[in-house]
Amino acid sequence: MDDSGDSGDRNGTDARDGGREGRQRAKADFRFDDARLCFAFAGTLADRGADAPFERLARPEDLSRWAVESGCTTAAPPCTEADLGRARQLREAIQRTGRALADAAPPSFEDIVLVNLAAAEPPSTPELAPGATTVRWRGDTVGAALSMVARDLIALCASEHRTRVRICGNPDCGVPFVDTSRAGARRWCSMKTCGALAKKRAYRARLQTPADGAR
Repeated sequence: MDDSGDSGDRNGTDARDGGREGRQRAKADFRFDDARLCFAFAGTLADRGADAPFERLARPEDLSRWAVESGCTTAAPPCTEADLGRARQLREAIQRTGRALADAAPPSFEDIVLVNLAAAEPPSTPELAPGATTVRWRGDTVGAALSMVARDLIALCASEHRTRVRICGNPDCGVPFVDTSRAGARRWCSMKTCGALAKKRAYRARLQTPADGAR
């Protein structure tokens, strides 16, 4: 998720657009394009394959903002430096587990422990508002948000889609994604981000390549 959302429910299959309506998205904006909740969280460290990865969870308040924008909480939960550190540990465990799934290899025991510990926290729970027109959420905490992220990864591992996990073909990205295409030939975490970037690069390369008749 190098450069770039779909509105999502809390089942982990999609998430809310992290862009700011009315302006071009900034590097620090979160990316949820075409991503499961767990891998959208892994994408909070951008440009993993570059010399200098970009940290989107730079401050505790960034984690609070992610919890709301992902749809895991209704209100921004209080977050400490310790919470941020635990969140980053979980994120990297998810990243490594996603890569292991993509390689058809078993995840490490240490990463499984981290995921299970996060999932053991009580998640936010849904509650119908009067009239059943909206849903509000109880238990808006950082732990609840991380629990939902970890539970989404567990649900993925228990599903047939575990064999559809791929690593984005953009070498600067490296974020896992689930290939749900009919042909199973998806290459990018999102066509709106890394796929579009690859198309632009290919187009520029064709422009710079002289035609046969011009040689």
